[in-house]
Amino acid sequence: MEARCNALIFVGILATLASLQNAEPASDLDQRNPGTATLTRLEDAFATDPGNRALARRLAETYLDLERPGLAVAVLRSGDPSIMQDPIIAHRMAQAYEATGRVLDAYATARYAQERCVSTLHQEANAVSTEATESVEPACTRSQLAVLDVHSRVLQTLVAWGVSDPLRDPRTSRAYEAQMRVATVAMAGSPR
Repeated sequence: MEARCNALIFVGILATLASLQNAEPASDLDQRNPGTATLTRLEDAFATDPGNRALARRLAETYLDLERPGLAVAVLRSGDPSIMQDPIIAHRMAQAYEATGRVLDAYATARYAQERCVSTLHQEANAVSTEATESVEPACTRSQLAVLDVHSRVLQTLVAWGVSDPLRDPRTSRAYEAQMRVATVAMAGSPR
């Protein structure tokens, strides 16, 4: 009796292995969706140009919109390290880390994004004062800095509270609400 059970289990395991080997890889995304084709083109373009900041930003934002933060982290880490000098790309990385539950990494990356933004704002101010007339889109604006500041403060609060799963912990929404109130009060008191 025991030998028959073992034989049946063995046959079952062999059948499962055979079906797995013959199966084609299946995409997690719906191939009929036009957005999937766009995503594929973005992925291919970034693979051939891993230093392209615009592609990196769009690809990371697309993955975050699709609720695939792990893919956003992977693609940004696979790119040229220089892309992380862009404060908004660093911010997207912080958001992806937060969504994957890596709160300490998210906080450190958010602080880095904030510092990069401040640095680029100072560089742009110096360029204006030396009358550089080149028309270049700013790497970071004051309104983006405000967003980065709020995100950094939220993450600082989450770290202080010991939040390990920001997506499921109700304290996350409380931290965001509190920081948004602070930002709203600060903006109301600022001169126009």
